[in-house]
Amino acid sequence: MKESLYGVGGVECRVIYEAGTRGPGVLFLHGYSFTGATWREVGVLDVAEELLLPYAAPDMPYGKRTECTKHSRSIDLNVTAARRVVERFLGGNAPLIVGASLGGRVALYYAARYPVSGLLLASPAISYDDDFWGPLRRPGYPVVILRGERDFVPRKVLRDLAERLGGEYREYKGAGHAMYLDRPEDFIEDFKQIVRMISSEKTVD
Repeated sequence: MKESLYGVGGVECRVIYEAGTRGPGVLFLHGYSFTGATWREVGVLDVAEELLLPYAAPDMPYGKRTECTKHSRSIDLNVTAARRVVERFLGGNAPLIVGASLGGRVALYYAARYPVSGLLLASPAISYDDDFWGPLRRPGYPVVILRGERDFVPRKVLRDLAERLGGEYREYKGAGHAMYLDRPEDFIEDFKQIVRMISSEKTVD
């Protein structure tokens, strides 16, 4: 587990990464109130290492608690930041994106512009006003949408998102918005499952 810095648009941020040797590269995008290190707290970075997966868990410019030299919630800047991380630390290949809350929203905009191999989105902070809904189509890669039972993101919005993408919708009983912290073991199992789904599809291809 290594740390480095990356820069985009005059902003410099930290990234936790590992150069694995198997499966899809994984881009972890934290929520607004968290940092890239949150994924280490969940335990999912350790699992990625056990599976020999390359991964990158950057601090993102949108995060209010990150140590980025500048903060911005601009979608364009944050999508560009995500792309920079993928190019520098994941070899530019189509990543599996694990995105939480605002990170999930950025993941959807990223997927509309660049290739991805899968999406595992934990309560993406979206609404019907987001302009990605129009061109949104079934992408041909695995998609899993997660929600905590006590989440403030409306259930209907996330169910509709899963249906539009031809993905799976799962709800964690008793969990809140950050269900990956409330139920880390379940979240890790969902992570392992989508990795297996992607690996299986590549084997078939």
